[in-house]
Amino acid sequence: MNKLIVYYQDRIVGSLIFDEEERLSFQYDNSWLSYKDRFSLSIAVPLSEKIYGHLDTKSFFENLLPEGEIKDLIEAHGKTSIRSEFGFLKEFGGDCAGAFKILPETIKASKNKTQRKELKLSTIYKYLVEKKSLTDEILNHEGGKFSLAGAQDKFAIIYEDQKIYLPLDGSPTTHIIKPHVRYFKTTHDTPYNEYFCMKLAKAIGLNVPEVDIIEGDFPLYIIERFDRVIKKDGDILRLHQQDFCQAQGVTSLKKYESDGGPSFKNNYNLIKKHSSAPIPDLNQLLKWFLFNLVIGNNDSHSKNLAFLQSDDGIRLSPFYDLLSTSIYKEIGQNFAFKIGGQSLWFKLKERMFDRLAGELELKNDVIPKLGLKLFSDIEKKLPEEVKAFNKRFPDVKTAAIVEKEILKRVTFIKTTFTL
Repeated sequence: MNKLIVYYQDRIVGSLIFDEEERLSFQYDNSWLSYKDRFSLSIAVPLSEKIYGHLDTKSFFENLLPEGEIKDLIEAHGKTSIRSEFGFLKEFGGDCAGAFKILPETIKASKNKTQRKELKLSTIYKYLVEKKSLTDEILNHEGGKFSLAGAQDKFAIIYEDQKIYLPLDGSPTTHIIKPHVRYFKTTHDTPYNEYFCMKLAKAIGLNVPEVDIIEGDFPLYIIERFDRVIKKDGDILRLHQQDFCQAQGVTSLKKYESDGGPSFKNNYNLIKKHSSAPIPDLNQLLKWFLFNLVIGNNDSHSKNLAFLQSDDGIRLSPFYDLLSTSIYKEIGQNFAFKIGGQSLWFKLKERMFDRLAGELELKNDVIPKLGLKLFSDIEKKLPEEVKAFNKRFPDVKTAAIVEKEILKRVTFIKTTFTL
């Protein structure tokens, strides 16, 4: 039997077990259960003295790991022991999404000064020129000790005074960097795409973190982590989060509704039941849903929604991973969620939005009213954001391409809304 210890700061939360039959289990520590400020791993793994079995345990911990080709590359070039979820977290669980550190029994969580090194842009560009995965290279060859969920190439860093630092001991990071998506021929501009869509989202009132582009040989998209807070003394505090797959007890294999994962109704009801402020959070969720629909973000699955722990309970976190995937014809054109049974935007009809409203127990005019107000805000702010983008990046055409896609979709979807 192998064991990892889950920590919050320097307090033991519980134990992650990997048994001889390669099954995972988790149990909260009695000391953690005794704290007044205790909180659970997720809604699906509530506070209890019981031992959680393989599926419940996996639904939380597997969702902390990279996915797909990125994970395959890390495993192929790293130690053989990292090929299981347990082994991966044993090696790289020092800095994960949320508040917990996952460490071997022989290593204690400490508040020692961060061991870090500067990661030069020239090193990053070298790996990109060689068409290597940055996640793989930084974990296996640069000493990184982090685990970031998702299928996209990215890495966690401390960004300070315009310099990139890589913690070597699993200390908390402040930002995440993404290069362009290299799976397809036409996705060379994804950092600009995501930057523009996030800026537009902020302009119309969606809650998003601060983002930027690090310019150079290759554009690098950088986003401030919302699950980290930098204190006045410079210490970095971890905040707990759980994505909506973790919250509903499903692994990343079911992040899409089409693969048996949560529907929009499931996610809406999750907030309705568990948010400490459901009315503003549900309003933000509906705006997020319609915004993704009109920018053409067909990758807006349930792992792109999360709860953030607060003193008052759990709240919907800031939004992330907003970009127009539909401008790349090599990427699937089906929306991540069905609307009245339909996932193609150009086949949507009024009755399909009425059906969605019924599923959410809303009056039929709620979604059209909210949508028309949102579209009006987009039409007002879009030219301003395109102008600001073009001023900063005069040789990049991405904003104009996304603008055309948005206006096409807004014009059509308006015809399905009647009041």
